[in-house]
Amino acid sequence: MKITIFWFAWSGTSTIWKLLAEQMNYNFMSSGNIMRSWAEDLGLTIYDFEDTVIKDDSNFDLKLDQKVANYWKDNSDFIFESRLAWHFIPDSIKIFLKCNTDERYRRIHKREKWSHEDIISKNEKRESDLVERYNNVYPHINFPPEETDFDIVIDATHITPEEIITLIWEKIKW
Repeated sequence: MKITIFWFAWSGTSTIWKLLAEQMNYNFMSSGNIMRSWAEDLGLTIYDFEDTVIKDDSNFDLKLDQKVANYWKDNSDFIFESRLAWHFIPDSIKIFLKCNTDERYRRIHKREKWSHEDIISKNEKRESDLVERYNNVYPHINFPPEETDFDIVIDATHITPEEIITLIWEKIKW
């Protein structure tokens, strides 16, 4: 079974895919981890990498999405967390974890200790740049996607990771 999870930053997907992969004994991949690795190779944070390197160079997005597509072709049982894996792995069970902005900002503050103003400015800029970049690189893909693009939509705002996992189990009946 192939599972893809879509997210916006801080909606809980990393926690969920790690728990789910452990329970299912599945491999997991994350496009965010791949991007962080590329950023580290250049001595940059993921934010600086997105702001400077990939903002004007679509080759990184194309290279990343090729990795996703190749992973899909070479593997059968996995969980892939990514902004576009739901599109590039068409036979996957597509999960959309959503979370309201205030809760996402609270989570960012808890982990990163940024000021509220920094959280708002960095996150709004990052998501705005992301939408613009993806719409330029992939004009044929609806981004951000609609909930109707997914098999399972879960609002992760006010429920625990364990409750989310239970909802996923109920839906996939694995």
